Amino acid sequence: MSTADRLLDLLPVHVRARDEATGGLLRALLDAAGHELEVLEDDLDALYASWFIETCPEWVVPYLADLVGVEDLPPDLSGGPGGLGGAAAGAALSRRAFVANTLAYRRRKGTPGALEQVARDVTGWPARVVELYRLLATSTHSRHVRLDRPATASLRDADALDLRSGARGALESLAHSAEVRRIATGRGRYGIPNVGVFLFGDRANAFAAQRDEVAWPEATPTPAGWAVHPLGLDTPLFAVPAEQHVDALAREEELPVPLRPRRLLALLRAARAAGADPETLPVGVQVDDDDPLEPVRVRVCRLEDLATVLGSDPPAALPGWQAMVDTVTGRVHTYLDGSPATPDRVRVLHAYGSTADIGAGPYDRTGVHEDLLQSQGYVGDGGGAAVRAQVAVGPALGLADALAAAEAEWTAPGSPAGGTYVVSVGDSDRHVGDLAVHVPTATRLVVVAAAWRGRTLPLGDVVPPVPGVYGTEGLRPVVVGDLRVTGDPGSAVLLDGLVVTGDVVVGPGDLGDLTLGQCTVAGVRVEAAAEPNENCRVRLVRSLVGRVVLAGTVPALDLVDAVVDAPAGTAVDASGTHLSVSGATVRGTVGVRVLDASSAILDGTVTAEHRQTGCVRFSYVGPGSRVPRRYRCVPGADGAPAPRPVYAAQDAGSPGYLALSRDCSPLIAAGGEDESEMGAHHHLHRPQRLAAAGRLLAPYVPVGLETGIFRS
Repeated sequence: MSTADRLLDLLPVHVRARDEATGGLLRALLDAAGHELEVLEDDLDALYASWFIETCPEWVVPYLADLVGVEDLPPDLSGGPGGLGGAAAGAALSRRAFVANTLAYRRRKGTPGALEQVARDVTGWPARVVELYRLLATSTHSRHVRLDRPATASLRDADALDLRSGARGALESLAHSAEVRRIATGRGRYGIPNVGVFLFGDRANAFAAQRDEVAWPEATPTPAGWAVHPLGLDTPLFAVPAEQHVDALAREEELPVPLRPRRLLALLRAARAAGADPETLPVGVQVDDDDPLEPVRVRVCRLEDLATVLGSDPPAALPGWQAMVDTVTGRVHTYLDGSPATPDRVRVLHAYGSTADIGAGPYDRTGVHEDLLQSQGYVGDGGGAAVRAQVAVGPALGLADALAAAEAEWTAPGSPAGGTYVVSVGDSDRHVGDLAVHVPTATRLVVVAAAWRGRTLPLGDVVPPVPGVYGTEGLRPVVVGDLRVTGDPGSAVLLDGLVVTGDVVVGPGDLGDLTLGQCTVAGVRVEAAAEPNENCRVRLVRSLVGRVVLAGTVPALDLVDAVVDAPAGTAVDASGTHLSVSGATVRGTVGVRVLDASSAILDGTVTAEHRQTGCVRFSYVGPGSRVPRRYRCVPGADGAPAPRPVYAAQDAGSPGYLALSRDCSPLIAAGGEDESEMGAHHHLHRPQRLAAAGRLLAPYVPVGLETGIFRS
């Protein structure tokens, strides 16, 4: 109902009838007044919302903070005007939690729980506070016996030894001798006045389960077993953290830490005793699309043998399939009737760790995906094309057939020219075989990892799915092979959330735009041929790519929060291209025509042919590079010796893949724009979070104690 109708309903019937008889002049007047009334009502609603920290706009937060006496606020990572973060960055952090809980902090001032909550609210990361003086080896008084703190570690307590080596010691219980070095420097740890604040910046990425009508992710067959990593790499398994109670200190099950084999064994034993659903466990195995294996048939590598028939003498293995799970390498070994066997397909429900949402993964990609759709004109009213049709990949329709169905849609007689067509891949399966698609003039194709389903209403009616409306989380489909794209003038292709074990190849033609959003691909190639794709702009956004090779006619290549990793070879070969790098990490040699870079790590020899144009700012550039003018780069324009990047891990299966190590020089770790780190993790703003934690924890630390912050 319009505002004018609402105002008319307040008038007597005879007044409305007379107005209709005289041409509706009163309605026209109320319609004009109604627009102003809507503005006034919206303003009043916003004013009412601004009274509460839970509902106020982000710009009101500092004013409410002033009312409760908060003089120092953490950096604004909310993504609003003036903020450093962004919803699309996957790193947004609002300050409202810190302001809302300020009074609660003060009531619990000096307690480990208060310190833990402050650290969690300021950084947005899970935290654990440890009073390290409690872990000192001391002479025990007869009236204060501490059986839980023996001076000598027991080699029989495997759990305690596991916790000693994991999570940087945040969960350990072994006693230590005193250290002289100060904890504030990060070197010392165990001393009488010391309190450790352990921050966990990694996240556990979980896949959708069958109860969500989505099949478990398919494992990759390798000579060393079935790997959960789509490229067959070793990767540690994680468990999704449980929700933490605000009044209790964080425990192992509430932190995003690797899943220890002994922890999985304890969970399996409890599930076997209770007859629990396999989906309630952090790891589930399904063989040949049968029902998931019961907990008794899922075993832990190196800690237990295969299950046997109860009472059999000699012990006989249970008939049917069993699986051995290695949580350290992320591999599963299958057995049939007690002997190693290889089924046709294995699915593993699991979670894995990552520092940032870079590359394909089951995390929520909605923010980045919608930004790409809007900014590139795939959808929307501001000149964007409407979604003409959507084709869903499912059990009855493979990815190759879905692409063919999309081509049939836009080539059908009477089909309007142009528009956006969506192919949604609603699974985490391996789609084996090379793929190819040709996009006609002014047509946009979106291939996205997304679930596209209808809704069931309370009365049982089913609402069919709407083209262009889908959910981009919980999935990671894998294309085993190359994906070849060709296009006519004005065409565009967006790939989102896919793993491509081969190359994404642009064949001869005139494709207008190729965008990879949060994809993992072996390489991107634009072939040089008679039809040179001279209008093709290539964009890699939050993607992980092995190499990029572009024909000399391709005008532009954009890298945004992306990784191009070819440390032993050529990372980017684009001699005729203008390369723009924003918050990306590139390892390997780079050859381009023009270079613009900001907050980037170019770890290799970089050659830009035109050095009179372009600029490199707040970035690391490898020795021997020939680049345009530099501004606050490492090394500087004078060529003086400078530190090199130190990575937490260089294996693509590691959670800390190409994230900067704690030992990296501050010139690089805090040398990016806005004093954040250089490289692909710039958007996380980790230095700002750590600095804010150290600054804002101080008022809540008891007098005489000293805190040290340890980041995972």
